[in-house]
Amino acid sequence: MQEIAMIKLIAFDMDESFMPRKGFYERERWARDFDLLRAKGIRVLPISGDQYQQVADFFPMKDEMTIGGLNGSVIFEKGQLIKADEIDRSMVQKIMQIIAENGLAQRTMLCGINYCYFLEQADPAFRERMNFYFSHNQNVSSFLPLPDDKFTEIVIVPGTDRMDETEEKLKAVCAEKLQIFNSGVTSIDILQPEVSKGNSLKWLASRYDLSPEEIMAFGDGLNDIEMLKFAGQSYAMKNAREEVKEAAKFVTKLPAAENGVLDTIEKEVLGM
Repeated sequence: MQEIAMIKLIAFDMDESFMPRKGFYERERWARDFDLLRAKGIRVLPISGDQYQQVADFFPMKDEMTIGGLNGSVIFEKGQLIKADEIDRSMVQKIMQIIAENGLAQRTMLCGINYCYFLEQADPAFRERMNFYFSHNQNVSSFLPLPDDKFTEIVIVPGTDRMDETEEKLKAVCAEKLQIFNSGVTSIDILQPEVSKGNSLKWLASRYDLSPEEIMAFGDGLNDIEMLKFAGQSYAMKNAREEVKEAAKFVTKLPAAENGVLDTIEKEVLGM
């Protein structure tokens, strides 16, 4: 067993970290562990690139948890919104106008606090792919005027042949005010500059008056690196990329497929 400080918050990425595959984890085992953690006064934070509503639906005890969605751009505590990194509505309008003018609206998703929005005539393959991560959505006939919601993220999948061109056009309008993340493969995400899982974890540490040493975190992807660097007791999953493992203090003994998060929590925090 590692010599660790008293843990007061455990944060974990969902896909390929806490969940071996989408929607699946050992629910009875987690329910038992969650009750034991709560009895010790330890907070739990699932934090994901998926929308909050989808993450919350995986947990029957969601109203007893803090949950971060859309890469931490929204955080809910016991079912109540406590933080939203909202993109200015006038900027959203400008971006959606550029998207429409360049024939990309059918492959764009607008992420709000309440729902994610697709065009009614959205590309079927794009919709199917996005539904996997953003299942609470609504169809709109047009993105303009904007739906009655507040927005924290815009996702565009222009196709590999139009990635660079689309990114340049967006940067011309909002690069100084917003974060434009190009996956380099398929998608472009637009968020507020400060949005990241790491910054959300820092914000919660301040809210709960916690030091990094009192926080345990788990992740497997590049968007988990900042969070893993901040947490005093951070674990890259055994199945993680090498650069993620380099950012973490430890590596789990078991991969996500063998419930590495639960195994580590049980051994290192619950002493089981």
